[in-house]
Amino acid sequence: MKFTVNTPKPVVIDLDVNGKHHSIEFYPTDVTVRRKFYEAYEELKAYKPKDITPKLDKNGVSNAELENARELERFTKFLAERFDGIFGEGTANIVMDGHTDPLELTRFMAEVAHFFKEATQQLVAEYTAPESGVME
Repeated sequence: MKFTVNTPKPVVIDLDVNGKHHSIEFYPTDVTVRRKFYEAYEELKAYKPKDITPKLDKNGVSNAELENARELERFTKFLAERFDGIFGEGTANIVMDGHTDPLELTRFMAEVAHFFKEATQQLVAEYTAPESGVME
């Protein structure tokens, strides 16, 4: 018997980051990648921002903006760790162009979500097909 493995083609996202070209490859049908993507989504829903109680210095100036910036930095690091877990170490840094910018990471996640949705529909159809599906 000869068995040929049908290796799927990755989704390739080409990035232009400040004049530099990068490519991100991932397999939305890979169960581990899918799990990491959806776990990241669940962890983001459960993320609790730090309660900030502004303090005034001796001149009456609040530190609220500093504390807000610290919280945004903490959130960005949290998101970047999950992002790198899905797309590979260092990918978050590439997408943010070396900055700390959660908007770019969330925008990217929203853009690639449709690949995971399409993969779900494809996998369900493949495994439940009436004639050739595995789950007859």
